[in-house]
Amino acid sequence: MGPQPDQEARRWDDHVGVYEAVFEPFTLQFAQAAISALGLAAGRSVLDVGAGSGGAALAMAGQGLRVSAIDASARMVDRILARAAERGLSIDARAMDGQALQFDDATFDAVLSVLGIILFPDAERGLAEMRRVVRQGGRASVVTWTQPENYELAAEVRAAIQSTWPEQPPAPLPAQLRYREEGDFRALFKAAGLGEPIITTTTARLEVPSARWLAERIGFAPGMAAMLAGLGQRAPAVQQRFVENLERRLGKGAIGLSGVAFVGTAQVQ
Repeated sequence: MGPQPDQEARRWDDHVGVYEAVFEPFTLQFAQAAISALGLAAGRSVLDVGAGSGGAALAMAGQGLRVSAIDASARMVDRILARAAERGLSIDARAMDGQALQFDDATFDAVLSVLGIILFPDAERGLAEMRRVVRQGGRASVVTWTQPENYELAAEVRAAIQSTWPEQPPAPLPAQLRYREEGDFRALFKAAGLGEPIITTTTARLEVPSARWLAERIGFAPGMAAMLAGLGQRAPAVQQRFVENLERRLGKGAIGLSGVAFVGTAQVQ
């Protein structure tokens, strides 16, 4: 089986703006928990792996940290640089494969990846690379999804599809759910040569102006866009059912949908 859409860097080039608008504010809540776990004082250096449109990198630069950010999507990197310039912040952002970081050993005081390396075809190698570029005694923090049954957005999408197309064949498990069980997440750290991680659970809320606003932007990531494309002529009906279900439950105004992630942090020995 080949890579899933979310694992193909070039596909993210087409989702920069909508991802930033829809999903970054949601994932930034997980990022803040990971940043806190790193416990860095101003002036320390940190690398953000799989930085996306730059939410975590910008937050860290705003706290006075010396930030480097990499992403495999060149357009995501361009967006990070543009946003940093708009805010008068300095971020060293580069297009790079996170499975083969182009930094010397022990370059940074800390490293994090927010829903980034968990998408890599070889997540163990990605985390091992993160460990390699951090100085001894520094920390590495990773955010991964957990409790998919409590990820309301995905549950609402599944419910809309199921009621509109009950005979739809089952989809393969998304790559980003490989580490949803704590034991598997701990094993990832061990395989990458890191010590036993401290793992906490964080809940965030996806706040949007309305259910219809969200439905119109549901293709905010390659996997979601591919899911819509796979629905073919059923897509409009699924989107309409998605809106109806949410409006019935939460109303026609602003809504919030929750999701849960693990934040795992380990020290580099």
